[in-house]
Amino acid sequence: MQINYYRDPALSENRVDVYYPKQDAQITELMEFLEAERVVVGRKEQTVRRIFLREILYLEIVDRHCFAYLDKEVFQIDYSLKRFLEKFEESGFIRIEKSLAVNLHKIDRIRPDLNMRMHLMMENGEELVLNRAYRKHFMESLKNAGRKSNEDHH
Repeated sequence: MQINYYRDPALSENRVDVYYPKQDAQITELMEFLEAERVVVGRKEQTVRRIFLREILYLEIVDRHCFAYLDKEVFQIDYSLKRFLEKFEESGFIRIEKSLAVNLHKIDRIRPDLNMRMHLMMENGEELVLNRAYRKHFMESLKNAGRKSNEDHH
């Protein structure tokens, strides 16, 4: 494997690009290492599991506990919603009501509703409602996420 290091003072954040012809064990191990910072521990009954942030559709506070909703499973995580967002907001998570935060990258489509509310249709078919009080910040974050996504693909 060829490895190159470049120092660029013009960059606003560190950047790592990985190019590979096929995903073999070495690349998979490297990806898991790089993603390690983007993992939380989830608990469900007697099970403990590592959850990659990219798996989380949304987070909800229920009875003062934070739950991470994946495609087909729900796990309790040891974060408050506020602390989770402080740590991982740059990964695309944003609050859409007092006890609910969504992963912007897991929204399939957005449908406007009466009273300035919006319905967020998630990739797994679930529908979440964006509270009006969070709409402006949500729309700004969505616009910025789209811009960042376009920059990442060029």
